[in-house]
Amino acid sequence: MTTTEALLSGGIDYAGLFPPAHLDLQSTVENYGSYRLGPQAWALGRLILPAKRVAEFEHTWPSFASEWPISLLVSEDVETDWRSASDCGLSCDVVECKPLPIHEIAAVRRFLPATTKIYFELPVGSDLDAAIAAISAVGARAKIRTGGTTQDAFPSIPELVRFLSCCVKHSVPFKATAGLHHPLRGIHPLTYEAQSDCTLMHGYVNVILASILLHHGGEVVDASALLGDTSAANFQFTREQISWRHLNFTKQQIIQVREDLMVSFGSCSFTEPLEEIDLMGWTHEA
Repeated sequence: MTTTEALLSGGIDYAGLFPPAHLDLQSTVENYGSYRLGPQAWALGRLILPAKRVAEFEHTWPSFASEWPISLLVSEDVETDWRSASDCGLSCDVVECKPLPIHEIAAVRRFLPATTKIYFELPVGSDLDAAIAAISAVGARAKIRTGGTTQDAFPSIPELVRFLSCCVKHSVPFKATAGLHHPLRGIHPLTYEAQSDCTLMHGYVNVILASILLHHGGEVVDASALLGDTSAANFQFTREQISWRHLNFTKQQIIQVREDLMVSFGSCSFTEPLEEIDLMGWTHEA
């Protein structure tokens, strides 16, 4: 396994139905099926499927519904959505919840099967420490929105590092969703439209390495600097480690944090995150 494979193995959940791609279900399913058979299948995570599309999906592609790894995105009515999806034959072993009041977290955990992995989305402006403590208490997982199609959808570096720090403090695995199409922080278009506005976006390499740094007792000030670094010259990939400035992150540390902390990130494009890291030469470690 290369360092890049450790960084992204099974890590990109495909969210083709969502903006800015906003594909129809047919195109999304065709794409995901193609990626599963392609040379970069090692980086592919789950298909993100809203509960409201499950019946259509199961009716049209029943074999895929039973075979593919799905992450079920439910509304605030978790019970109804989960029952409907289960009735359609979906395994529902991973569920992603919309932001809910803290006091409802335990109730959702009690309702869903113990084997189901549950992600609770948390607004960055909320009482993160209390919410993540509640998630930890029931053995669930956290989810953060790292971008979107408007500038205000992107959390600030202090907000993001606070989320990461709370997850580390309470030993809560998490996933990110939206905005992590690019390896490094930088200015990019918000949509695929020709006249799209641009904004400063987070990079998935920055976020994963900052998670490792904090997981191993690093300082918040260093994690913040790492999250804000836009210079590829400050990063070096080899087969056994990734270096950032004076710090080294071993392949084993990357594997560990991907298993125990930052599980995956959702992206409406599976190819874009991989193409860009390849163009940077980081898939061909020295």
